[in-house]
Amino acid sequence: MKKLPPLLGFECELDNEGLVNVVLDCDYPNNNNCLKFYKSLEGLKIDESNVEFPLRLIHWVVTINPVDKFTIINYLKIEGINKIIEENKPKLIGKITFVKPEIKYPKKTKYPNLHIHFYQVSEDEGMEVVSREDMIESCLIHYENTKQFTTKRLSDLERYVNTLELKIMPFLPMEMVKFNTEGHIQFFESHLFALKATELPF
Repeated sequence: MKKLPPLLGFECELDNEGLVNVVLDCDYPNNNNCLKFYKSLEGLKIDESNVEFPLRLIHWVVTINPVDKFTIINYLKIEGINKIIEENKPKLIGKITFVKPEIKYPKKTKYPNLHIHFYQVSEDEGMEVVSREDMIESCLIHYENTKQFTTKRLSDLERYVNTLELKIMPFLPMEMVKFNTEGHIQFFESHLFALKATELPF
């Protein structure tokens, strides 16, 4: 690893594959430099999409409430995000749609809910978004409880999933859904990087 100059006060390293690793000292992108860093990621994703402003966005949410072991194992992970997107594929074909995850514990629950937020560009419906910055603010997910991953809750989940994946989900930026030439939804590059960062040592 080669040390790089700090970014927004965070340590940066260049790995052997040419990827920059940023060492974040926060669990949620709620304030200060963490929020600036997160908004920068969101802005890059919006720029890459080449959407033109002003535009309108229809927003809906798909919620996974893990009531059994099967649901936890299949959905409470980064690949579970793509699974939900695949299940909603008919609504996405021929449309410009962005997605982002939210992981949140309802009160008095053992396991967290996984919310997938869909933001679809529309000609005449939904909220009006006038600029890149307006889109970042309009789609921002605020985590009121930044202490939700207690030791006990993590222990309850560890037998089923890699809890590091759940803890990194609040930092996954919005992504535009893309289809390959065969009509399959492509896996998001930022999710692949996140999976690599959360690999457990054997």
